[in-house]
Amino acid sequence: MQSVFVRPVTLGWFLKRSLIGIAILMVAMGGLAWLTYASIDPDIDGDLAPSATKAMREAPVRVTPIEL
Repeated sequence: MQSVFVRPVTLGWFLKRSLIGIAILMVAMGGLAWLTYASIDPDIDGDLAPSATKAMREAPVRVTPIEL
């Protein structure tokens, strides 16, 4: 039976792999944030999201207290 030489994990190897993983994660999250930002259309002013000028500033007419 032949013995297989296994290289020990060194601090340099660990740091290199960690930095590569963090870089991949940052690129992925940055791309996701950019795509999310790019998908927002500022020209759409629909009924679901009224602008500040259309918003009502009045208080409710009647508030009913709830007894617990």
